[in-house]
Amino acid sequence: MPTIADWHDLRVRAGTVVRAEPNTAAHHPAFRLWIDFGDLGVLQSSAKITDHYDADSLPGTQVVAVTGFDPLHVAGFRSDVLVLGVITDGGVVLLRPDRPVAPGSTVA
Repeated sequence: MPTIADWHDLRVRAGTVVRAEPNTAAHHPAFRLWIDFGDLGVLQSSAKITDHYDADSLPGTQVVAVTGFDPLHVAGFRSDVLVLGVITDGGVVLLRPDRPVAPGSTVA
């Protein structure tokens, strides 16, 4: 069972999508995202957010993600962070700031 100490190794941060493309090798529709997290650099994520979003509209979008995980590989793509969203009957709706924030800002 996870402890509070496990949580301290992770950080929830805001980032800005700089590039997005379909992850055509994924079993379920997903996007490959490159997200600018300021001092952490540009990190990658494979995100199943295709029901409400398209790859062309995502660059410039700010998202909220969990950082600090060991990278995973999803369909041959390195995924450094977990992009957060709300699961609805119509698909995942991204969690994101309601006004611009600096990339890498910590979520309280």
